Amino acid sequence: MNPRLTLTALLALGIGIAAAVSAPSALALDKVRVTAIQGTQLFPVGIMQSQGIAAKHGLELEVKAVAGPQALYTIMQTNDFDVAFGGWISIALMRDKGFKFTNVFSMISFTNEFMVKNDSPLKSIADLKGKRVGLFGGPTAATSWLFRILAVKKFGFDPVKEAKLHYGAPPLLVGMLDRGDLDAILILDPFITRLLETGNYRSIASVGDLWRETTGQSPMLVAVNAYEPWAKANPDVVRRFVAAFKEAMIYLKEHPAAWAPVAKQMGIKTDKGVKLLYERTAPAFITTFDQKLIDDQLAYAAEIINAFGPQGDVPSKIPEGTFDLSFVK
Repeated sequence: MNPRLTLTALLALGIGIAAAVSAPSALALDKVRVTAIQGTQLFPVGIMQSQGIAAKHGLELEVKAVAGPQALYTIMQTNDFDVAFGGWISIALMRDKGFKFTNVFSMISFTNEFMVKNDSPLKSIADLKGKRVGLFGGPTAATSWLFRILAVKKFGFDPVKEAKLHYGAPPLLVGMLDRGDLDAILILDPFITRLLETGNYRSIASVGDLWRETTGQSPMLVAVNAYEPWAKANPDVVRRFVAAFKEAMIYLKEHPAAWAPVAKQMGIKTDKGVKLLYERTAPAFITTFDQKLIDDQLAYAAEIINAFGPQGDVPSKIPEGTFDLSFVK
């Protein structure tokens, strides 16, 4: 970064050398192009901006929100981003196909749930066999995989073969559920909380909770992804982004009141809804990124491969460089 103010100018403003050294905001900010799905991924990003955390770390965020995973991965495949937030298995799959993406930090474990209308007869994933089921990710999305392996291992059916799956963005799926075009939908927050706060919908399964109960593993839903050529050319910027993002997640964990403006921007209208979103989401933020976490993810991927065998949607071997610990301070 190049100082916009000379030392003489700083002294004239009464700031002093120590302040100039300790305050990156006094310097030119490094721009980071961030792409994320409208929802939970944007909460820490919003806090980075509203609480001055990004500026403190010398960053200016240029944020692009998209409707769902398919839109996210379409943008990523054009390389028109610096940082994004996606399922790590999807990143591994695209890396295996030659795209230069890597996971540089953790974000959140699975909080996704199957939602139905209150008057629905469905009570669990077991009841979804043969039903019309909406999934907010595509066939290779992290949540789609977790649903599929749960259904096979715990409930004895393969939804790809024995259910009527419909893939689409969360707003589309919510509308289809409301009209009766779908029997159940697997979606993410803030859409889950919006439905729950109306009192007209209920959850029949949390896929993350079910997997943890079944295996003892806690797979990561979303990681912080980087465009690798940009990351290697700007390692200090990536380190500062990772540090700022972690700081924002910790802030959200420790400050329930901070969720109100962020949640209401996402269409959550009641204090009850804000509280519910905080209680559902804050504990799921993952603020560590180390080899143990990576090993847990590799074990989860092995479960998928063991269940379905080698095929095109999950690499039989996770490509080298899928995870990069070098940007964690």
